[in-house]
Amino acid sequence: MDMETTSQQSINDAPVNKDSITININCDGAAGTTLFYYVDKGIEYVEQPYQGIYKPTPALGNCITEMLASADNRPLMVTFRASVIETNHDSIIVKPVDGSLELDSADKFYISNEENLELQIGDFVEISYNGEIMESYPAQLGEVYKITVIEQTEANAMWDRIPMVRIDGKLYYDTGRESIMDARCGTMDGEITSTVDGTEIPTEDSQSNFGSGFGYQYGADDTIEIYMNEKWFVFEYREESEW
Repeated sequence: MDMETTSQQSINDAPVNKDSITININCDGAAGTTLFYYVDKGIEYVEQPYQGIYKPTPALGNCITEMLASADNRPLMVTFRASVIETNHDSIIVKPVDGSLELDSADKFYISNEENLELQIGDFVEISYNGEIMESYPAQLGEVYKITVIEQTEANAMWDRIPMVRIDGKLYYDTGRESIMDARCGTMDGEITSTVDGTEIPTEDSQSNFGSGFGYQYGADDTIEIYMNEKWFVFEYREESEW
């Protein structure tokens, strides 16, 4: 429902000369609808034949990426953000942030702290896991891949922050997603030329806290895509005051 209208017209039964994904929507008591999702020149589109061409929110691309990963039998990775509300020797209890799907399942999650991160109550973390939520209270996750600190209660605490890069004066944060774009321009829009420690926030343009020498291209909806280890990773812009 939440899509931006474009001035482009749909005049065919399906997109022409574009690699697309077909989405069939079937509701009880109503006629089915067929939509087509595709990426053109770095921008995501949804086309409804003879009705219009729209720009979807990033959530649709994220959902499609997760479903394709599941269909390809690749390990599914889901991420959510949460605040630490209790700490123990080898575990933490967290509360998912407002608006997250995990909060619909439970307001408390028990997470094993196998890396022995020195977390404190009030810290904000990003948790990557395999998408499974067990029926317990506090709830537990199937397999946790990584816990990343994104905000600390102590300003001088020294552990790694979420990977981020500053481009054109704006901070872009790692989403944990690989790009699903198949065709792209062979020319980079820029390169990360300097780096700071993983505990710091980049302060200069073309600077990251995870390394330098990586090329990038601008993506859709305030994102950039960075080429690392022969893969493209999606970073999204967020207001600095958000964290």
